[in-house]
Amino acid sequence: MSPELNSGRLKSTRNSIWNYYNESVPIVCMASKNAHSSEIKKAKELCPVHKGKDTITSLINAGFKHGHKEWNIVVMEGVWVRKRIDKKYSCFLESEKDIFYSIVMDYDKQGMPVKIYKDFWESSLNGLAIHQKTFKEVGELLDIDSLELSRLGWFEKAQSVNCNFKAVLGANLG
Repeated sequence: MSPELNSGRLKSTRNSIWNYYNESVPIVCMASKNAHSSEIKKAKELCPVHKGKDTITSLINAGFKHGHKEWNIVVMEGVWVRKRIDKKYSCFLESEKDIFYSIVMDYDKQGMPVKIYKDFWESSLNGLAIHQKTFKEVGELLDIDSLELSRLGWFEKAQSVNCNFKAVLGANLG
């Protein structure tokens, strides 16, 4: 996902995926409608590029529309994807209705955790993994400026169709 499309950061992320997995892993880039045409041209040399609107939720929606027909993992451009993230998730995989996201923590100066983001609507987007079929069944996120409210509404819709939200410790990508 590239809200401020930068082909250099996109290339770094793509290379990390190819480095730890292989070049056959399908990668698509979601860019804002305001992305500059010269950056889009450079990005298209790396992977297919599709445009969303100007909100993060629109990029997520476009990503699942144009993404892989099975499992999709949201990754922000510039993130160096760690190896074996797929193995972390597969340990907990039970069905297509599983929705994985990483638990993220804020630390103080001494390295002690001061805040744990364990709820879906406040967690990082990096590493969010959803099966495309499940995303289509639940429907798109609301295209509003408040990412947290949009995700909270989507969470409620997903629960109504019996999705399983799974927070995974140590699954952060970068």
